[in-house]
Amino acid sequence: MQKFSLLAVGDTFEYQGEHYTKSGPLTATRLENGSQRMLPRSAVVSRLSGATSPTPEVKGKSLPAEQVYKAFEHYHKGCREWLQLTEEVDASLAGKIREAMELARQRFLAELQQL
Repeated sequence: MQKFSLLAVGDTFEYQGEHYTKSGPLTATRLENGSQRMLPRSAVVSRLSGATSPTPEVKGKSLPAEQVYKAFEHYHKGCREWLQLTEEVDASLAGKIREAMELARQRFLAELQQL
């Protein structure tokens, strides 16, 4: 048993009798039908046995920084689109998430520049 916030994106787990994959900081995708659900970071979940975080394989090839930047910005844009759904439900929470996302984006871009 562990808190939802400690799972990595891609980890599979059980919550309230249903099986999910963590798809974002506050979202999970139900394995049975692909429906999305928001979960509190403090939700206590059970990791499914044998479940590990996916590790991307690069196989010895180096990616150009510009390609990584474009892929990341595409991902970040998708996250902002999901955030708009949260804004309709809780604007205050959406604002906090937006700030955290921007800080994470800035940290990522700073790391990318050091490569």
